[in-house]
Amino acid sequence: MQQHLTLLKDVRGCMTRFDPLTPEIVAKESEDGLTFEELKVVLQECGLDIRKVVYDGTRRFQNAYYADFEQGHYCWVPFQRANLKEILSTISANFSHPEFGKARRNCEWETFYLLDVPLPMQIYDFERRYLDIAPEKVFSVWSCIHTRLDYANSMWKPEVLQYVFAHAPQTEMPEPDEDGTITIYRGMGELSQSPEKAISWSTNPTCALWFANRSGRGTRLVSAKVKPEDILIFKPGYDAEQEVILKPGTKLQICETGMIPSTEGYVPRLLYPVTKDFFRYGSIAVTLGYPTERMFQFHGIKHILRVLVLTLIFIAHSGMSLSEEDKQILIYFALLHDIGRDNEDKDDTHGDKSVDLIRKNNIRLKGIHLSKKGYRIAKLIIRHHCRDDEISMERIAKMPNFTAKDLGRAVKLYNIAKDMDGLDRVRFNGLDYRYLRTSYARRLPLVAGGLLEEPLLECIEKYRSGELEVPGVWIDL
Repeated sequence: MQQHLTLLKDVRGCMTRFDPLTPEIVAKESEDGLTFEELKVVLQECGLDIRKVVYDGTRRFQNAYYADFEQGHYCWVPFQRANLKEILSTISANFSHPEFGKARRNCEWETFYLLDVPLPMQIYDFERRYLDIAPEKVFSVWSCIHTRLDYANSMWKPEVLQYVFAHAPQTEMPEPDEDGTITIYRGMGELSQSPEKAISWSTNPTCALWFANRSGRGTRLVSAKVKPEDILIFKPGYDAEQEVILKPGTKLQICETGMIPSTEGYVPRLLYPVTKDFFRYGSIAVTLGYPTERMFQFHGIKHILRVLVLTLIFIAHSGMSLSEEDKQILIYFALLHDIGRDNEDKDDTHGDKSVDLIRKNNIRLKGIHLSKKGYRIAKLIIRHHCRDDEISMERIAKMPNFTAKDLGRAVKLYNIAKDMDGLDRVRFNGLDYRYLRTSYARRLPLVAGGLLEEPLLECIEKYRSGELEVPGVWIDL
């Protein structure tokens, strides 16, 4: 996983060191015996000077770039004999094309950084060029680079930011809270800068959560309150991530949300006590006819398996008082709540369709043993899980032959089940954790994000085929 995160940082981040290339570096990096002299000759034949190659040994991927600042020529330099000349000659020919460099010559800097400068080299170039950019445009150019880069908050030289921010335009302000302050949020992964030093935040907790989850290893989601005068720039609109750029030096009082990190230090402890039940009930789930999700399809077997895992985690770790039948009702819900869904639209009737299908086909799940009242509660939750809480509560309250105790039980299980289903909204960046109904569910959004990276369906399929053994798990289909 750490290699995965390092790759993400290399792809979406910037070079941080710019060491000259040496024979020792080439020998160390090449896997097919490429030498410094061979690389030098090939570069010369392509009209490129090896003295302009810079190297960052902290990167594992694309860690050497040809950097001709004066000409605005940048390209990745591979350490390989195979196809080396073909790669570099193609790039060199591109540099020679009359249209190449037009944006730089015309001082169209946003286009220049978008088309001509690779992401890893954009800070390198900008910090050498920013004084040549018209003052009224320099912030806009910096902002375009900032938006495209990840893990870059700490890479900018303070004097560069000071100059750029001094030329920031006037900004509109987010809507303040009742006390006149503005609440901001920041989501972090294992490679993110600490919130105490970060300048980039969002007024939208859903956007912040997305940033935490996109590596699959979110570590924290925090909030803070700032004064309007602490905000340099606000970018309204969901597409702009409702981003807030703080003035450097802003003192923050960080408020933790208490979410469990989706890291290798925490998640195995959550999963260990639920593994057997996951394979047991997951093996049943794949026989129920759910489709395998494809692009723009969100309600299939993978969704069901994630809801199942979250449900089992809740049962095992929440500390909430649940009877054995309550636990089975929640598992029943996880497996069958979308069985009647036949579209990807917002559909507040698919719970009804699911209950109708369960009854029509007399669906029974092996290992699930409920009383008549237990089945009534389970189907009641399935029927209403897709409706607004106000409507659901009203209809639950009207259930015939339910005592006050029965109603309280149904509401409790409804809240848990709907939260477990809702947590998987992270898959399309649609979860506002503040609206989750149970305190433990509000601790799980980062775990839910991590599950998106896990091959749950593949594990179940390997288990069913006998390729994967899980001690102590029975399957009787």
